[in-house]
Amino acid sequence: MKSMAHIISSVFQPLLMPIYSIALLFVYTYFRFTYAGNFMQIIVPVFLFSFAIPGILIYLMYRVHLISDLSLKKRKDRFLPYTVALLSYGFMIFYYFRMGLPTWFLMLIISPIIVMVLAIVITLRWKISAHMFGAGGLVGGVMSISYFVEHANPYHLFIGLVLIAGLVGTSRLILRRHTAGQVYAGFLLGFIVTFACVWIGTL
Repeated sequence: MKSMAHIISSVFQPLLMPIYSIALLFVYTYFRFTYAGNFMQIIVPVFLFSFAIPGILIYLMYRVHLISDLSLKKRKDRFLPYTVALLSYGFMIFYYFRMGLPTWFLMLIISPIIVMVLAIVITLRWKISAHMFGAGGLVGGVMSISYFVEHANPYHLFIGLVLIAGLVGTSRLILRRHTAGQVYAGFLLGFIVTFACVWIGTL
C-alpha cells in the first residue's frame, strides 16, 4: 500500500501539476486547433520553469544541506524551495506574455504563484499539503476554463481529475505526511485560487 502511495505522490507531485494542466489544454480546449503547431513551444517552457529548473535547484539545496529532505516534510524546509519556484514562475509568465497568449492562460500560470505565496504565509503557523494545492489547482483550472472559456461541461474529465485528487490525498494520509485537515485545506486553496484567477482572466 505504501509503495503505491509513494508512486502516486511522485507522479502527481506539485512541480508536475502545471505541466499536466497545460498539456490538457490541447485535449479539451481550442488550443488543439489554434496552437496545434506550437505545442512544443508552449509545453517545453512549462516543463523547464515549473519542474526542471526548480527541481534541480531544490536537489542542489539538499546536497549542500540547505534543506534536510527532498520531500520537504519539515515546515522550515519549504521557504527556500518555494522562493525558487516563485522566481522560476516569474520568468515563465514573462515568456508566455511575450508569446501573446490569452489573459486567462496567463492567469492560469499566475495562480500557482498566488497559491505559493499564501502557502508560505500559512506555513509560518501550520503545515499545508503542497501536493493537494497542486491537485486542487489542476481541478480548479480545468473547471474554470471549461465553464468560462470553452462554455462546456466535460464531466468525464472532471470525474477523472477529482478521482486523481482523491488518490493523491489518500496517498499523503497513508504516508502520514499530512493530517486530513491539511489535505482538505491544500485542495481548497489550490482549487479556489486557480478557479478565481482563470475566471478573472476571462472578464
